[in-house]
Amino acid sequence: MIKLINTMPDGYRLVFNMYVIEGYKHNEIAEALGITESTSKTQLMKARNYLKNKIGVKTYEKV
Repeated sequence: MIKLINTMPDGYRLVFNMYVIEGYKHNEIAEALGITESTSKTQLMKARNYLKNKIGVKTYEKV
């Protein structure tokens, strides 16, 4: 999994590591990286989707 995380684009990886692994909150990440809280949340969502796509997890929407 670490190798896969390391293949993520830098922005995704930084936010993912800070939020998931290090336990920072979005406002703390935003301040540390000089981004908005919204951008932090978006980068985390994109990081999770990136990992899901790489490991082949399928998600289904409610109809």
